[in-house]
This record gives sequence, structure tokens and C-alpha cells, in this order.
Amino acid sequence: MPLFVGPPICPELPAAYRVLILSASGHILLNEPIAAADDGEAVVLARRRSGAATVELWDGVRFMEHFPPLPTAT
Repeated sequence: MPLFVGPPICPELPAAYRVLILSASGHILLNEPIAAADDGEAVVLARRRSGAATVELWDGVRFMEHFPPLPTAT
């Protein structure tokens, strides 16, 4: 479940979803726009990007969800 997904800042405007890939120290490594029909699809697409790095999902200035790195097999 998302930590917090509030309402869109301006519902009249289209969503501006983007995925941030973060380093272990929290620095942005990649800021990538994603195309999604709605919040649910954006969450699914962002979750697929999670792996060895932390991923955050944003819609413009609206924070949507934080995905920690997946555990690595040892």
C-alpha cells in the first residue's frame, strides 16, 4: 500500500508521473517520466522499476509512493 497518495494538486491538468531512482545515500540518479492512465497504473509501473535501488513515484510535486530496494540473494 502507498505511504500516502493525496488527491491531485490540480485535477483539471493531466498527470505528470515520474519515477526517481535514488542512490543508497538518497541522491537522485535518474528522473524518468512515465506514461500511465491513472494513479494505480503509475504505482504498478514504478514498482516494476524497483530493484537494487530505491524508487520513488511522483505526480508533479505530489509524492505518491516510496519503494525500498529489493533484498539481494546471498
